[in-house]
Amino acid sequence: MLRISAVACYASRSRFYVRVETDAGAAGFGECSPLQTAVLGQIFATVIRPAAVGMDPFMAEAIEERVLRRHYKMSGQLLAAAYSGLDIALWDLRARYLGQPAYNLMGGRYRDRVPLYGSSMSRDLPPAAEAAKLAAAIRRHGFRAVKIKVGPRYGTGQPVDLQADEDKVRAVRAAIGPDVHLMLDGNSSYSYIQAVQLYHRVERYGVHHFEEPCPYADIEAYVRLAHALPVPIHVGEQDWNLITFRDFLARGACHLCGADPVKCGGLTAARRVAALCRAFGVRYVPHNTTRGIGFAAALQLAAATPECDGYHEYSIEGLDAAGASAAARPAELGLPIEDGAVRVPDGPGLGVEVDEARWAPGFEVTR
Repeated sequence: MLRISAVACYASRSRFYVRVETDAGAAGFGECSPLQTAVLGQIFATVIRPAAVGMDPFMAEAIEERVLRRHYKMSGQLLAAAYSGLDIALWDLRARYLGQPAYNLMGGRYRDRVPLYGSSMSRDLPPAAEAAKLAAAIRRHGFRAVKIKVGPRYGTGQPVDLQADEDKVRAVRAAIGPDVHLMLDGNSSYSYIQAVQLYHRVERYGVHHFEEPCPYADIEAYVRLAHALPVPIHVGEQDWNLITFRDFLARGACHLCGADPVKCGGLTAARRVAALCRAFGVRYVPHNTTRGIGFAAALQLAAATPECDGYHEYSIEGLDAAGASAAARPAELGLPIEDGAVRVPDGPGLGVEVDEARWAPGFEVTR
């Protein structure tokens, strides 16, 4: 029987990777959302590593219980995000040990190609510059859908400027043409009435979906929005509690669900959310702004999950002409963007080979 012998963390300002090693030499990589890498490191040192070392990596439910349910009094987004890295690494490890792509352990391949939307992370560019940035990404990579940020972002304390938001949407639509889907991401910026007012301002420009317009935990606002606006409402990026996902879905508070595998508790938790989406007839569109191991994990999930039938997020920040950035390239080898989509790798595990020698010198490593 395999035993987990070590859990190593590789942290930088913008990345938090996890390597799980076994006494038989088998290993796997995962990634956490880098919400607070120093805090994630402490969680690994004090909660996750002691619970995982010595366990059989195939005992996924038992490991999750030791980490999440036994520490329910400190449960929350940070613990779930940290555990996501371990869970993804365990899927990679188990599949590599069996010589299979991870999607075969999730029910087998349902699709081998995943369409992407080019996701802009910027909020401060003038409308013309933002529009030019999106248009260039479309020309270079063939995206058939893009997403832009609107609003000041939740918690910034800045006033909402609906005219500025409308100006940005109008400029981007003019630049990308009528045939490219345009999505809006509010990052919890608006009250219910502000979200309604903004939608009516920009409806003429064609909105494919409206992501997280109101504070993400305000289920009452989302119930009202989902019934008031003729546009798909996308939620779930911040959520980790299965009961929260259940309540949003059961109350009809969304049309698209975006549980993020590097935040919600890993691929195991994401698959549970996908099952809920199937039960409630909601499309599952995983949130994902990583371009490394977390992105590879999301592709494996999409490959095996019928509900993942929409465009998947792909950050366009810092891309070169090949569709990879220098910071993310080690985990993107073999995953080029082709005509606005990426083919699901069919190698063992997550299907990507991580060259530690290339990126580890830029990380702080703890074992």
